[in-house]
Amino acid sequence: MRVIIYPEQQIQRINRLKNELTKYSSVSAEALNKRPSEKAWSALETMKHISIGQSAYREKMNNTFSNPKGKRVKIDELRSSGMTSYLVKRFPPVKGEIKMKMKTAKKFKPVFENDQQDPTEIIRELDACLDELKAWVESYRTEAISLKKFNSAIGAVIRFSIPEACEFILCHGERHFLQVENALK
Repeated sequence: MRVIIYPEQQIQRINRLKNELTKYSSVSAEALNKRPSEKAWSALETMKHISIGQSAYREKMNNTFSNPKGKRVKIDELRSSGMTSYLVKRFPPVKGEIKMKMKTAKKFKPVFENDQQDPTEIIRELDACLDELKAWVESYRTEAISLKKFNSAIGAVIRFSIPEACEFILCHGERHFLQVENALK
């Protein structure tokens, strides 16, 4: 069964992530920088990873919005393609657990020069990413867009339309916000 994407629900989910991020801005820098184990990312590293992941879509999304080719449609709901449905069903956390483990490509790994980072800039950057994602959803929700597909951040194996990319980015964020929460426990 294919996933149905509803932009209004995406907006609500983004707002929920923004509220969580606001809570993290009051957490101490020490707690945000602490790794729960030697191989695990700290909360700040996880936040940076979310921002890096979204940045891989920025140019693709902006190009698709600015060069709409083909039939243009306004979307209230969209049935995602088979591969997108597969990913978004398995990618986000389910009942507080991350079911599908994924290896992070080197280009998406957060690299800091030292162990202690100032959380202000990283939180501000992630907040801007969430605002950008929300703007993309608002744009495709209110304006007619092309459903032309573009390559995902991992290449042509997976291709997304704008709504599918927004859903994937959002699921990625939800997955890693759980990781941030777990890192702070």
